[in-house]
Amino acid sequence: MKKRLIFLLSILPFVFLACDTGNETAEFTPELQASYEGEESAEAMYNAVESVTGAVILMSDANSGGRVAVPVNPMLDCAEITFEGDVNSGRIEADFGDGCEMPNGKVVKGSVVVEYEGLWMASGSKIYVVLKDFYVDGIQVEGTIIYTNTGMDMNAWVFTVELTNGKITWPDGTYLTRESDRTYTLSANGEEFELQIEGTASGTTRKGYTYSSEITEPLVLKTSCLKEQYFVPSSGVKTIEVKGLGTMKVNYGNGECDNKITVSIGTLSKEIDLSI
Repeated sequence: MKKRLIFLLSILPFVFLACDTGNETAEFTPELQASYEGEESAEAMYNAVESVTGAVILMSDANSGGRVAVPVNPMLDCAEITFEGDVNSGRIEADFGDGCEMPNGKVVKGSVVVEYEGLWMASGSKIYVVLKDFYVDGIQVEGTIIYTNTGMDMNAWVFTVELTNGKITWPDGTYLTRESDRTYTLSANGEEFELQIEGTASGTTRKGYTYSSEITEPLVLKTSCLKEQYFVPSSGVKTIEVKGLGTMKVNYGNGECDNKITVSIGTLSKEIDLSI
């Protein structure tokens, strides 16, 4: 009996190690690296779409129809903007044609189509965004985004934002799918707008793994950073869980306009310079 007890005690640590589902011994494997790089590329890609959407909506406030000739965002400098409707409802298309170079050197092509019902700052208004053959440096971005204004909260506009049929396809044919359900809180300080993002996303990675992400500290986007073509949030924290591989934490920093994130897996961490 004593020998059996000693044997059980000797193998107990190995039993716990074998059953451990945490990340204390996790590594930055190629599968995990592809997972967080794909997720963060998708985050930045859709943030770029957000930037275009916000810019054309602001343009609709100042125009009543016809062709809009005065862009309010560097991303629109070489796009052809067409507008139908008025400030209450309408359709705007930002057409980048067969190739349009952004200030950051990226080449964008295709169109972002924005349709809206009601004044964007009024409770109950809706904004619909559809991407038509939209590419950034040969990477295709697909999906439909619906914004619903749910009212004001502490002098900030609050929107629910739903992404459906999201898909990012790289030139090599690999792709990531994405659905998200988020809340946006938009506040203004003079000419600076700040967007705080909360919520979840899920889909499949480029290598076919199922993943989900959850924002644990609001992600922050600033218009001053977006105008400089930084589409990675300037602060906030998010977790990414990849089924069968583990959970990662992504920290976006302390408010600086840059493309840097810190990815942590268990006790390991690394800083990544990410740009779309």
